[in-house]
Amino acid sequence: MTHDQNPAAAVVELGPAECWRLLESQRLGRLALVDASGEPRIYPVNYATGDSVLYVRSAEDAKLRYLRSRPAVAFEIDGEDAGDRWSVVVLGHAFRVDRDAEIRRTRATGLRSMSPAPKPYVVRILPRSVAGRRFTERPEGGEEDPLRARILRPSDESLPTSARSPHPIAGLAPRGGAPH
Repeated sequence: MTHDQNPAAAVVELGPAECWRLLESQRLGRLALVDASGEPRIYPVNYATGDSVLYVRSAEDAKLRYLRSRPAVAFEIDGEDAGDRWSVVVLGHAFRVDRDAEIRRTRATGLRSMSPAPKPYVVRILPRSVAGRRFTERPEGGEEDPLRARILRPSDESLPTSARSPHPIAGLAPRGGAPH
């Protein structure tokens, strides 16, 4: 196991090397950016890695327009292996690649789009931070809903009479489907 912390912990934070290993093992992720009105947008994109940078292909579309004015992005992948679930999030800035030499280097990464629409442009995501988490999925039928234990429901006996649940009157159904 390549976890950077105690593997017995419920959620394990992954170190940068493990995050990059996972990023290099995948080809589909989600690019989150902010549109011109300030609303978040998420796009599924094919990507490749090279020299600690992420590359995606794009058409002359909304993604490129949004990135010109707001280059801050988030990029996320997730998956499972050996019974573990994991997620990696990259925060950084994205820019259209316009230097021929860098465009040629991206070919070596195997970067290609699976979209039927032509994607002639390359976008570089320069990471500011890379973080990941791993956890073992809880078995179905396992522990009860964790929020249930946090909901405080005092017993009727501990409440003043005016705050207690009403007792049903024999022969009348409670209003609003309230429980008895």
